[in-house]
Amino acid sequence: MKIQCPKCLPKEGIECPDFSTSEKDKLSEMVKNNPMKGMMYLREQHMLSLHDAKYIVLHINEKTGHCNRCNFDNLKGEYINCPKCRAFNFNWM
Repeated sequence: MKIQCPKCLPKEGIECPDFSTSEKDKLSEMVKNNPMKGMMYLREQHMLSLHDAKYIVLHINEKTGHCNRCNFDNLKGEYINCPKCRAFNFNWM
């Protein structure tokens, strides 16, 4: 799946792996505790570049339903651009 954040990436965006539910849970927990572990996991398991792994880690929501950039608190959907600031969010439950 192609994802794009108008706030931090050029128009072409990046190709994002299709994460399983267990991977989403694992990554969310890793990012909360140690973002570097999350980047290392993505690089090793999905063969992503450092740039793409860092992009994904930085866009995983710290709190479900809240935008990481502007803290808008009513995000709906798992892969969403914030309706307030347009930043991309991995809004995993």
